[in-house]
This record gives sequence, C-alpha cells and structure tokens, in this order.
Amino acid sequence: MGKIVAVYDFLKELGGLERVMFFQANRLKRKHDVELIFGYVSKKDKFRITTDLELDKSIEIRQMSKIPNEIMQLVISFLFPSRIKKYKADMIIAHSFMASRMAYYKKKKEGTPYIAVLYHPPNFIYSDMAGWVNNTPRLFAKILGLIFGSQIKKIDYEAVKSADAVITISQYSAKRVKKIYGIHPVIIYPQISKFFKLMEPEKKKAFLNKKKIERKFLLAHGRIIPDKNYSDLLDVIKNIKNVDLIISGSISEKYKFELEGKIDNLGLNGRVKILGRISSEDLLGYYNCAELFLLPAKKEDFGLTPVEAMACGCPVIAWDDGAGPSETVKNNVNGLLSKPYSLKDFEEKIKLAFDKKWNKKKIRNSVNKFSEDEVAKEFINLAEIVLKKSMTTQAHK
Repeated sequence: MGKIVAVYDFLKELGGLERVMFFQANRLKRKHDVELIFGYVSKKDKFRITTDLELDKSIEIRQMSKIPNEIMQLVISFLFPSRIKKYKADMIIAHSFMASRMAYYKKKKEGTPYIAVLYHPPNFIYSDMAGWVNNTPRLFAKILGLIFGSQIKKIDYEAVKSADAVITISQYSAKRVKKIYGIHPVIIYPQISKFFKLMEPEKKKAFLNKKKIERKFLLAHGRIIPDKNYSDLLDVIKNIKNVDLIISGSISEKYKFELEGKIDNLGLNGRVKILGRISSEDLLGYYNCAELFLLPAKKEDFGLTPVEAMACGCPVIAWDDGAGPSETVKNNVNGLLSKPYSLKDFEEKIKLAFDKKWNKKKIRNSVNKFSEDEVAKEFINLAEIVLKKSMTTQAHK
C-alpha cells in the first residue's frame, strides 16, 4: 500500500474538476492511503461539497496553512512551492499549475513521482477569453500572468515535462497540450456518475407533477457564469415558441440579476426560470424530462453536464467548434452540433431536434465509455504504473 497525495488550489465549489479529483481519490483509497491537500478550504462549503460528491469519509482533507484568505494562499503557493515538503508521499497527483509546480519541487528534492492532470493548459497564461476573469482569484492570476508571463510559462513547461505521466480530458485538450509542451498526454475522460440513468415513465410523470411542470421545456445546467454564455440562450429562446427554458446551477446574485433583467426586457417572464443550485435528485429528474439539453459554452475542454444529460436519454445541442462536445455529441445519434457561433443556426438546430423522435436508449448507450468503471480502469492502471516506480525506488534505497 502506498501513500498518495492529491493537490489542488481551492476547495470552494462543486465543479467538474472536484468531481474528477474526488472520484480518483475514492478509487485509489480501495488499495492505498490517500490524502487531499488544498491551498485554501472553504469552511462554509466543505461539508456540502464532500457530501454531494460522496467522498470517502476516511480520506483526510487538509489546508496547507491556517491562513484563511484564498488570495494569500495563492500568493504563498506561488512564492513558496517548498510548502509541499512537509507532506509524506509515495506519489503526488497535481490538479493545477500551482500543484504541478509544488510536485516538481518535491520530485527534484526527494525523487517523489507525480502525475499532472491538465484539464486544460493554465488559462491565466494561455487563454485570451475575456469572460474567464470573473472573480478575484482569477483576476489576480491573470495579472500575475500578464506581468510574469514568460517566467511562469517556463516554470509551467518544466513542471509538466518533468511529470511521470500527464493526463488530459479530451482529444481537444490533448492537441493543446501537445502544441504547448511537445508531449503526448494520456486521455482519460471525466466519469459519469452511476446516479445518472434513465427513469421509468411513471417516475418522470411524478417528477413533473411534483414540480408543477405542464409545458415542454429545454434545460441548461452547470456553473452559471458569464463566460459560459447563458445570456445567448435568451436571445435564442425568444424565437422558439411553445417551449420553456430552465436554467439550473450555482450562480452569483449579481449575474442572476443581470440575466433576470434580460429575461424581463425580452418578455420571457414565465417562460424562462433560473433555479440556482439544485439537488442531484432534482437534476436527475430535469435531465430525464427535458426535451433537449443546451450547451451554449464555447471551446469546452470536455463538458460533463451534456454527457450526464445523454446518460439520462436527453439529446444535446452544442457548438461544433472542435472542442470537447464535438467528441461526445454525435449528430442524429445523441444530439446535434451547431455552426460556431451562429445563434441563428443554434436556434435552427433546436427546432430540428425538438421535432425529431429520439431513441433514448441509444442516446444512453452512446456515452457508455464514460462510465465510472471504464474511466476508473484506465486511471488506476496508469496510477499503479507510476506508484510502482516509486515503491521500487524506495525498496532499492
């Protein structure tokens, strides 16, 4: 049995990265001692996140120091990668630029092998998306990237190139990683929870009755932030009659107020509902009962929510922009891809899909390769290879 430490910057939200990180930890815990280390842990959100993601209660979560401010933690992690040295580990799994840098330091000093998980190349030094900077930590990171970009890129390059294995989450991400770092990463897709599955007709009817839903509806779900382009959906839905739009997911009061103002201006009151964060049980019901799932985000590295929707038999409309959804959405099988970034074509694809008779079981089967067992098999095999290298080295010392 080996000691494995997974490292990330923050534990404060319920996103795709956290789902992957906790899933990996749970599966590794079956054979190994696993610990999760964060630069900053939100006391307010820790219980909710660990509960919702069903983290094994025996897996310890630690914050690197007692400083309660996340910006200060970010600064300290950047200036002092040596802070990782106090954690004993046979292998490290790094889930961010800061984490990879610390793992690189530990490997140089102690020979500890590490896996770098790149959900995408670091946005704060490689992305030019204006909407990405939507909170204070991201603003700080972007300023850091603008001032010290060339030096940070060099540090990032060395940290990724020195990893014993590099994982990324889609072919689209793999192409970007290869272009920047000159390496061929292992593609291991994010997993779909077994929880998301087809519901029986009577359960769907009971859900609709419980939620008092009488009209057909389209669904958009995920983190509701400006750079995911939810505002565009309102311009689209205004031209599609006889169907409502439900938007669910965590959202700030500021952005909710902005979207509700646009809903009012477009005369969509009563047709568009913003639910905010919902339970997993409700999400299962909405996935199963929606006519279509809409993904307005551009250049998604993977896009877990549309795959979850497809696991529930719901067809998806997304952009055919060569990113993650172009790999998962197959035209006329489990959804339709729209010409980037034409709202008119997106609207037409919705109308086409809305009138099409879909085979829900076929949609469900189209995403079987993203099942927990399939993904775990690939990840555990890779992790064991890297860990074995560490254990063999230790035995020879």
